[in-house]
Amino acid sequence: MSLRMIARGIAVEMYVGICDFEYQTPQTVIVNVEAEATLPYRPHDIGECLDYTLMCDFVRAWKDRPHTELVETLLFDVVEFCFADARVTRVDVEILKPTVIAQANAVGVGMRVTRADYQQLRASRGAA
Repeated sequence: MSLRMIARGIAVEMYVGICDFEYQTPQTVIVNVEAEATLPYRPHDIGECLDYTLMCDFVRAWKDRPHTELVETLLFDVVEFCFADARVTRVDVEILKPTVIAQANAVGVGMRVTRADYQQLRASRGAA
């Protein structure tokens, strides 16, 4: 049986982006994550679950990181954080910037990746 940990709308103010104005002031970043894992039926304690609090804390800590140019960096940070738990089999993540382009509600990047895809991506990156 697989269950999903869902954390939507995690907001953090941080320095991110490649435009000159994005270096001047922090902006809101919204993170949506779903991590799927094989977990026991009717878990008895949080150790048998995927703890969404850990995900929220991980993202909120970005407020203290140095300027990040690419939202793709943040995307892969979330993917790596999720797959650090050996039970996780698939991750869906979106990193959105709601204020950077006036004509859009939000812009950003997203990824759906299985553990096998993730391992293959890491292996090919290491070979490059």
